[in-house]
Amino acid sequence: MELADYLLVMLVSLLAFYVKGVTGTGTTTVIIALGSFFIDPKVTIVLAAFINIFGGLQMVRVDPVPMKPSYWGVVALFMVIGSVAGAYALKFTPDRPFQVLLGAVLLLTALLFFFQKKGAADLGPAPDRANGRDMAVATVSGVFSGYVGISAPPLVYYFGSYLNKRYLRRLLVIVYIPSVTVQTIVFALNGMLNREILLAGLLMVPSMILGVHLGNRTFNLISEASFRKLLALVMVIASARLLVIGMM
Repeated sequence: MELADYLLVMLVSLLAFYVKGVTGTGTTTVIIALGSFFIDPKVTIVLAAFINIFGGLQMVRVDPVPMKPSYWGVVALFMVIGSVAGAYALKFTPDRPFQVLLGAVLLLTALLFFFQKKGAADLGPAPDRANGRDMAVATVSGVFSGYVGISAPPLVYYFGSYLNKRYLRRLLVIVYIPSVTVQTIVFALNGMLNREILLAGLLMVPSMILGVHLGNRTFNLISEASFRKLLALVMVIASARLLVIGMM
């Protein structure tokens, strides 16, 4: 990576974690969608997992609404299981087919962002325990997270159907931490996490801190629908580029 690439990575980090501060998610989606314009797509996934460890830990202290471990812990466990499978699959997928696949996922994600169901309006407590559907969605989301770096759409679409904005953000924050931590370990074991990516990740930390701070300050002032539409537009452009490159 050149100096300009590192500077662009820091800017992408600022934008990505601003979105995370507002919604609790979207970090990897932004990093992958924007980063794929100037970095190898697989590298962006590894980089996003690494920096999300720090981003998640920073977000833990933000708006700590009560949520029982018997609920979020089970969701996190099945996220981890899926993440391991996805992270290993990423290593052995050829680059060109992977670019086509990632482009298709970004395009599908953009459509989901446009048609996402509105979150629950009430402020009732989160469930005491996770059910079978929670576990299934968490596992699928984990596979997506480890393989293409994007797990938010199924999580937001499903859990957002019965959790209000605050509980949804809290759940997304705390289940991502173990998931991306295990992903990063798997990436290191299979040789995908190198010194260059570590340096880029560390350079992203200052802009991460600033982005989360700014996002949290504007959490109640910005329409999530507007965010989804803007992200969807970025993903459509990025997906079109990846699909063209992968099929050439």
